Amino acid sequence: MISRELLIKKYVDFFKKKNHKEIPSSSLIPSNDPTVLFTTAGMHPLVPYLTGQSHPLGKRLVNVQKCLRTDDIDEVGDSTHHTFFEMLGNWSLGDYWKEEAIEMSFEFLTKELKIPKEKLAVSCFTGDKDSPKDEESAKIWESLKIPKEHIAFLGKKDNWWGPAGNTGPCGPDTEIFYWNHPGKNNPPPKKFNVSDKNWVEIGNNVLMQYNKDKRLILVDGMHCLYNEDFDLNSELLNFLHSFNTHYLLAVNKFRDEGRNLVKSTNFPANWEAFSLEEHKIKKDDPKYFETLLKQFNLVPEEVIYFDHDKKNVETAKKLGILSKHYDGINSIKKFITDNIYAFIPLKQKNIDFGGGVERTISILNGLNDNYLSPVFLPIVKEIERISEKRYDSDGDTKASIRIIADHIKASTMILADPHQIKPSNVQQGYIIRRLIRRAVRHGFMLGIKENFTTKLFDSIHKIYPDYEELKKNKNFILSQLDEEENKFRNTLEKGITEFEKLIKNKKYLSGKETFLLFQSYGFPIEMTEELCVEKGIKMKKSEFQKEFEKHQELSRTASSGMFKSGLADNSEKTTRLHTATHLLNESLRQVLGPDIKQRGSNITPERLRFDFNFPRKLTSEEIKKVETLVNKKISSSLKVESQELPFKKALAEGAQAEFGHKYPEKVSVYTIQDSTDNRRWFSKEICTGPHVKNTKEIGKFKILKEESSSAGVRRIKAIVE
Repeated sequence: MISRELLIKKYVDFFKKKNHKEIPSSSLIPSNDPTVLFTTAGMHPLVPYLTGQSHPLGKRLVNVQKCLRTDDIDEVGDSTHHTFFEMLGNWSLGDYWKEEAIEMSFEFLTKELKIPKEKLAVSCFTGDKDSPKDEESAKIWESLKIPKEHIAFLGKKDNWWGPAGNTGPCGPDTEIFYWNHPGKNNPPPKKFNVSDKNWVEIGNNVLMQYNKDKRLILVDGMHCLYNEDFDLNSELLNFLHSFNTHYLLAVNKFRDEGRNLVKSTNFPANWEAFSLEEHKIKKDDPKYFETLLKQFNLVPEEVIYFDHDKKNVETAKKLGILSKHYDGINSIKKFITDNIYAFIPLKQKNIDFGGGVERTISILNGLNDNYLSPVFLPIVKEIERISEKRYDSDGDTKASIRIIADHIKASTMILADPHQIKPSNVQQGYIIRRLIRRAVRHGFMLGIKENFTTKLFDSIHKIYPDYEELKKNKNFILSQLDEEENKFRNTLEKGITEFEKLIKNKKYLSGKETFLLFQSYGFPIEMTEELCVEKGIKMKKSEFQKEFEKHQELSRTASSGMFKSGLADNSEKTTRLHTATHLLNESLRQVLGPDIKQRGSNITPERLRFDFNFPRKLTSEEIKKVETLVNKKISSSLKVESQELPFKKALAEGAQAEFGHKYPEKVSVYTIQDSTDNRRWFSKEICTGPHVKNTKEIGKFKILKEESSSAGVRRIKAIVE
């Protein structure tokens, strides 16, 4: 069999020969992507560099990234779905484009991996209002002797990648498929049909050329947002604020009155006001909108506009601003809802190739079941030994063994992460709990009577000997697996018995009954759903929506972007808070001691959240000292400078690094200069930015709350005013 190690070596070595620099696999807990609980793709750690920031190692990068996705967790149990997986990735950050990217992918597959080109087919983007049909990629594939019949044009659902959440870098893609029919005498059909499951995707070049972002809403004041008596249209204001974007009040006159009216409401944030009343220029004059765009550094594509005056609307339209006549709130609801997002061309065009290690290994070994490949087989064999059941004895047994193998591998990898996330009912901890408990239930179905999850560790470690964190954090992993399994085993059998009682002679399970299973027996809501499906009954979610809302949302977070980690965006307010976080980090070290280390951060335009190691609650005096020191450095107007340094040199010069984070050999370092300090600087951190140029731009810093985050970790929430 072709091993995982050999595939990875072949891939990395190939792209190194193509002048790519290897970067390490980042943590499963993202630090710079706000859209997910976990790193779900290799591009997550690279988001700042995809939007124009230079990478310390250059424009060509390659690595194998640990990833975890839970959006289709319920599909795990078939031959191809997994939660944890590894992604082969190569990137061009504003360097090569379609032709070289496609040619390199083709060369690697056909020359290095010896895959016959006759067994390959590809898909390209068919085009829509956001991006044109990708004829260019199709012609490149044709030049490589991929026949036209093996090239399909598909829509956004199939041939568009990203953004990872609601906003961010994205673009059309061109996907590569392999004919993986189990029969030896079944050659690929002449015509490529993507719905034929024998065609398996093995790689995907994302042509990342757009940034999807919310448009600024340009709002007409008089006769729209308020009347001549300055009575506010509350219905319109509430509707606009449901989009959580930036707003600009565009008026002919009474600019200050309009601004003050909006700021007197509960929604003062993200509002600006504009007029040229001093110059007697009105909105029916193109100069009005030309000046507005220039003053706020906008391009027409970034703006959506409505106005009660048709002349103003036509003037804006001629400049390329998406505009509509306002004739009551209903006249613009669909217009804004359908067009709130814009696809703005990135400053640089990027390539993001991704190929799943698990799927590629299966194909290279002639397998149609990923769980029989070298990255799963040792775990499957161990489950067979423990359960005394054969993997291929029947469909239900096979599905249960797959679920256990996948879920305990994924849980082990999350627990191995330096962040040391524990099973819980919140955030990533909820996902670990859900994975472990689902695996334990399927172990129960296989007849496993005793704890077994820790017995799978050695088989997992055997597959991934290169992940040092598995060995380093072995005791933590085993203790958390065992503890969680014990907790659930104590109630599992009783809970299933209770479930059977609750559904007896019923066609549905009520919301209160479902919440009882969660609260009293530790059944994650998804497990109860799964049980209901197995028994052919319905579950009434609406009845427990309020009680269970928090938990229900957490279960969807990993794919829907409802949990924020790292920077929420690159707005001015977020940037100010980001630099304030660096000041906070160093201030904590100076007040509490030099052993303070960052354990995570989360920054939105509204506030910052900073986690750090410390064994106890801070006193009010300590909090005051920290806050005062931060504000002192802000008022000192200290310069903020960045430079690129070798990682070891950055550490030697005193730069702080996030605990447990893996860094490339060359890194970006942000330094807050301070001539009054013996070191000539106040703060020095390895960071991807962005930051203000001078601390005076930050504003007044205020700590709102100090609390426990987890054992030995404290959390501070703060704002800038």
